[in-house]
Amino acid sequence: LLMSNNIFAQVNFDVPQNIKLKSDNDYAKYEPDIIAAAKWLEQTDLNVETKKRKEINAFVSQWIVGTPVVSVRLSEHLQGIYDKNAELLLIYIASFSSYYLIHKKDATEFEATKAGLMSIMYVYKKGIEIKKSKEMDKLIKLTNENKLDDYINEKFKLTDARFDD
Repeated sequence: LLMSNNIFAQVNFDVPQNIKLKSDNDYAKYEPDIIAAAKWLEQTDLNVETKKRKEINAFVSQWIVGTPVVSVRLSEHLQGIYDKNAELLLIYIASFSSYYLIHKKDATEFEATKAGLMSIMYVYKKGIEIKKSKEMDKLIKLTNENKLDDYINEKFKLTDARFDD
């Protein structure tokens, strides 16, 4: 039974090869891969498959820089959250993007930001290859107190408007 739980917990993702990102259609073609990459980055411990993690990070970075669909705003406040754990930045970006892609019709920047923050908190709480951070601990505490929405509103100054409004 324990072994079957481990099998289901593993996330499989292969980095696309011979990536072409020139047209809007090229970016759209890789949207399912971005969603899968985000899940892999979140679920796979930071000390596992480090070479593959670098390849996935490069793929996500390449996609996010040119995609006409998703725009991730990186604030100074966000930098303070992942500051000691730079590897969390790409997890945030991938999870933000994944949320948007899954909920395209009604996604808001607020909700995508929340999804990104929840993802990096999940990885941080595992404690694997992570440095302790007061700001991250504060974020987790606020989440446990059901105050994450207020925190996002105060610190990120986001509206609940849809991306295309």
